Amino acid sequence: MDLHNIQTYLRPQSLDTVENWSQGWSWLAGGTWIFTQAQPDLKVLVDLEKLDWSEIEVTQEGLNIGSTCTMAKLRQWHFPENWTSLKALFRAVDELASFKVTNIATVGGNICLAIPASTFAPAMVALDASYEIWHPQAAPRFVPARDFQTGVQQTILQPGEVLRRISIPQESLEWQISYQRVCVATAGIAISIVVAAYNPQTSQVRFGLGACVPTPRIVNFLHIPTPDEIGEILDAQVPLNNFIEDYAASAAYRQHITKVLMQRSLLEF
Repeated sequence: MDLHNIQTYLRPQSLDTVENWSQGWSWLAGGTWIFTQAQPDLKVLVDLEKLDWSEIEVTQEGLNIGSTCTMAKLRQWHFPENWTSLKALFRAVDELASFKVTNIATVGGNICLAIPASTFAPAMVALDASYEIWHPQAAPRFVPARDFQTGVQQTILQPGEVLRRISIPQESLEWQISYQRVCVATAGIAISIVVAAYNPQTSQVRFGLGACVPTPRIVNFLHIPTPDEIGEILDAQVPLNNFIEDYAASAAYRQHITKVLMQRSLLEF
């Protein structure tokens, strides 16, 4: 879609050259969403491509993924075989869209779009990821993935701030993983996503929930839970009125199917 109201297009090579951020400005990464919707309030696009934030870095602390890394690049990268939990990120790519989209769409863009059915958000929550946030005229800050999204297409990002990179800690990379997703149609939007991460050393289990709730949620267990324990804890931490109710599914159905997916995921460990 052509955005006829755009007056200025910037391609900075350094973030500190971006000045005087104001209303009507927007960062541009892959653009697979921004160019499919009318954007009547936008006047200035600031393209992130020249900043070269598409890196994938393996460090002693774990894994860093630059926010403009395309989904296809992440999917094709060769990681250490013992980093079993990264299968969740591969599934997040596979479940999202066709190769035409994943060759352009960025990991950071999917996270910052902050739609409930994001395929990446529940995976990042389950892997205990953190996000590094930059501002052209301020020091970087860090936030846990579980605290980043505050509502439907709402995040903690302040005007001018941008997601720089995603970091997954070393201790989460060797956890076993299960990625469960249910849609009302084969190629439809998910009504529930459950990403379960299991630490075989301690028996700890983390469930990252998405699509069924407006923002990603985390549910922790210190051991592999029974079906009854899953039901009790989910009802206590994510009550029925927290689940989405819309044309695709009722809140009660989303709650029920989420419990089923949580139980089903444990069969893979």
